[in-house]
Amino acid sequence: MHTALTLTFSESIAQITLRPPEGKPPTLDYALLDQIDAACTEVESRSGELVAAVLRSASPKFFCAGANLKVMETINFNTIFPWVKRGHEVMNRLEALPVPVIAVVEGYAMGGGLELAMACDLILASSCARLGQSEAKLGLVTGWGGCYRLARRVGLSRAKDLCFTARILEAGEAAAIGLIDWSGTSTELEQHLAGFITAVGANSRAAVREMKAILATCGTTTIKENAEIEAIASRRCLTDGDAKARLDSFFAARKAHRTPA
Repeated sequence: MHTALTLTFSESIAQITLRPPEGKPPTLDYALLDQIDAACTEVESRSGELVAAVLRSASPKFFCAGANLKVMETINFNTIFPWVKRGHEVMNRLEALPVPVIAVVEGYAMGGGLELAMACDLILASSCARLGQSEAKLGLVTGWGGCYRLARRVGLSRAKDLCFTARILEAGEAAAIGLIDWSGTSTELEQHLAGFITAVGANSRAAVREMKAILATCGTTTIKENAEIEAIASRRCLTDGDAKARLDSFFAARKAHRTPA
């Protein structure tokens, strides 16, 4: 039995939901990686009409427990390379989607499950969430960019602590160190998510898309290179986006406000 994935669209939101077999946690295998990849293709094709994509689990106790044990039983010297490569391809594609991607974490996100969450732009978690980079317990290392993304979220020293000890963090500590971006009760989580989506939806989709692309380059470019990137993106906002219409509306409203009755 494999974890399945459903992709639905509602009110400009793409909902990507992991659906494990009854009584089991969501786990990752080649079939699910392929489904995530296919979901990315569909989200990309509709990105112009979308505000955001939300990745979550149908399980109340697990976001994702990591690799499927059936896959782990087949891991050897010959099979580990394609497994790691495929995971990287899918996580990188999820990260590069041209809309904000939010991981909603309730319950456990461990090993590859945490790597999946970190491939999203933001991680919002309920207070019952538990998160850990636990690969060392099985004698393995992160295989899908976990060390890379973890260090960028929490800093190198904390990433070393979490990877070396493989300890599981409660949501409060995870939020305090920056591993997750927000934590609260399940009800508060849904309210916070709705508020975030409303705020993003009020802005230009083209501008948000360009901002995401610019931010993705900031760790590897100089400020001089950034000037060129921002200039090109600004031009696209004016020619391909709705910047001109929004500016015209802004100045018209400002003029009307100043005009005596």
